[in-house]
Amino acid sequence: MREAGTILVQKFSANGKTPLSIVKIVRGLLDDNGEELKDAERTLTSWFNPEDIYNHFNGKPIDFYTFI
Repeated sequence: MREAGTILVQKFSANGKTPLSIVKIVRGLLDDNGEELKDAERTLTSWFNPEDIYNHFNGKPIDFYTFI
C-alpha cells in the first residue's frame, strides 16, 4: 500500500540509459475535475528531474517563470 501524498511516475528510455521526457502517471495525480489520472501519458517539463528538485529544497529554488 502506498503512502498518502506520493506520486508514482513511470519513465521511459529509448536506449535503456537516456530518459525520455514522456512519462506515464501511474497514480497520485488528479485532473481538473478531481478524478485520478491513471496510466495517463504526459510530457514532463524540463525542471522535473531529481537534481533540480533536490536543489529546490536545498537553497536553490526553481524559477518557475522561466518555464512558462
